[in-house]
Amino acid sequence: MTDRVDPDRVRGGRMTDTEIDAYLSEQGTGVLSLAEGNRAYAVPISFGYETGRAVFSYWQFGSDSRKKAFSEATERACLTVYDIESQTDWRSVLAFGTLRELSTEEWGAVGELMDDNAWSPDLSSVGRRQLSIVGYELSIEEATGLQRRPEAERE
Repeated sequence: MTDRVDPDRVRGGRMTDTEIDAYLSEQGTGVLSLAEGNRAYAVPISFGYETGRAVFSYWQFGSDSRKKAFSEATERACLTVYDIESQTDWRSVLAFGTLRELSTEEWGAVGELMDDNAWSPDLSSVGRRQLSIVGYELSIEEATGLQRRPEAERE
């Protein structure tokens, strides 16, 4: 018996680049994994997407930001996006790349991407003076995806 598993047979299959692109375009939330040395940090985020990049913002409550510190220290980040309907209907994508902080001038250009599919929490109870926003871009260098879809089983 071998320890190797064929993901195409067991898990429903690898996603093509076109399927990954379409999936990230329709999703709006995920988990961004960051690292500083041997310490890991995962951040639930909402993102806007276009081929080759994801844009997102951090809501900062105060001047110290663990998210921002880890983002600056991370050499290669991983965005995990997934949805699960059932054991036989699910998709997941891992997108890897470098992060950079967006300038204030760049926000206008990426605002539409955020509006298209990003989700934002209602933070009205926090108050404007205690909240600031910092924008980032993940330049996607590599993406992989797996899926199991009921329609794929019928083929």
